[in-house]
Amino acid sequence: MPPNPERRNQILDAAIDILCDDGVGGLTHRQVDSRTGLPAGTTSNYFRTRNALLEATAARTVDLHWQRVEALQSAIGRLTRDALKALMIRMLEPDEQFRRWTLARFELFMESTRREELRPLMKELQAAAVKSATLIFEAAGFTPAPDRMDELSRLLNGFVFSNLTIAPESVAQDAASLVDRLLSAFFD
Repeated sequence: MPPNPERRNQILDAAIDILCDDGVGGLTHRQVDSRTGLPAGTTSNYFRTRNALLEATAARTVDLHWQRVEALQSAIGRLTRDALKALMIRMLEPDEQFRRWTLARFELFMESTRREELRPLMKELQAAAVKSATLIFEAAGFTPAPDRMDELSRLLNGFVFSNLTIAPESVAQDAASLVDRLLSAFFD
């Protein structure tokens, strides 16, 4: 029977949810089958090993990010500096779905420090993040240098990581004032 692409994505999306909820240690074929409600053994039919499942999950996060980049390219018109600031703040204060996806992404980045085979996928994910940020800044009339956008992306990732992991329910750092300082430092 040929693989079903919708079922494959269902499995990988469940794996992303498991990474968010339970971390890399909780990602097993059995857990994915249970989370999706699919018959036992379905996930292992698609991904024979746990490593294959982990790599495919990482690749799925890259695909999802590139889908966002494509959507941004078609949706973004000219932005003002204020609209850019508002967009950045929204990205730094994620809604629940984006927060979950971000936690799973950070899990994969951490796991790539221990699994070399994940590093190329994480580099591709970082490249997608830089590309999407570049598109947004260009739509606002800036002409950012690639190395500056990579720096900015890494700084913003660190900010989000800290807000998600260091007492996330308590006082998070103020995104609006950070965005003001970063826009001034990087683009004035």
